Amino acid sequence: MWWDKPNPNKPPAKEREPLPFMKWRGFGYLISILIIVVTTISLATQGLNMGLDFTGGVQIEASRATPFDAAVVRQQIADAGFEECSCTTTSDPTIMLIRIPAQEGDIDAVARRITDALGEGVTIRGASAVSGKVSDELLQGGLIACLFALVAIAAYIWFRFESKFGWAAFITTFHDVYAILGLFSLTQMTFDLTIVAGALTLAGYSINDKVVVFDRIREMLKKYKKLPLPRIIDISITATLSRTLITSLATMMAGGAMLFLGGPVLFGFAASICFGIIIGTYSSIFVAAPLLISLPGRIPGQRVEKAEDEAPAGAAT
Repeated sequence: MWWDKPNPNKPPAKEREPLPFMKWRGFGYLISILIIVVTTISLATQGLNMGLDFTGGVQIEASRATPFDAAVVRQQIADAGFEECSCTTTSDPTIMLIRIPAQEGDIDAVARRITDALGEGVTIRGASAVSGKVSDELLQGGLIACLFALVAIAAYIWFRFESKFGWAAFITTFHDVYAILGLFSLTQMTFDLTIVAGALTLAGYSINDKVVVFDRIREMLKKYKKLPLPRIIDISITATLSRTLITSLATMMAGGAMLFLGGPVLFGFAASICFGIIIGTYSSIFVAAPLLISLPGRIPGQRVEKAEDEAPAGAAT
């Protein structure tokens, strides 16, 4: 019958009570501004605690007849007075690559100290100094990789949606990665190439979440053409909220397992992933979508009139 026909400008019953996210967007902007300000101040005053990948040092290649245990070797070297070290096994488990911070004096003397720390049966196959120039190139390459990733993400969103979506995606993804830098600057945890990998991983995860929200907003703009944009965004975020939270929780469980069970080698990477998931989920809800309202320009299909009183009475904010 005629009364059973759906109204294209009236959300169905399950979408008539969206959460008023757009009324709270001011708080989301305030939190993001605080994150950016605190991160900027921390980076300017104390910077990052650069790991061996970025500061250079002494690299030693050791071998023995039996396979090495990286955790045991790391503890032996720490007991010898080298608190910070990087121990990596190769495809051959009887060969261990050990890197320690730059030391004063003869490299051969440092190699002998490492040999004594590892015990009998260990042979030093080579010892060399890793210059700061090589480390600077690694840091520069990591920063360029992050920048290219952000630009590529924005270009993808721009191509798939519209320019306004692309700018919102770029700003919020940069915000998420910048927050990770703030975490490592404030806590002075070691920042190395694994953290760069964690930041790039977080960028991909974060943009996937935002694409889901943006896609639903675009769908709702076509479906309810007379509803104002803030109400469309509220409906879209509410509809995708369960998916966002469940996905984030499942990923957090995996990241938490690495954080508490992965040992010191994976701790920094896991910390960047767990913290990034929290920031990325928050920004998808309270920053990315609200930016569609705050950024200049108009989304194709967006209602021009601002009179919310003309919206269907059943579509609550």
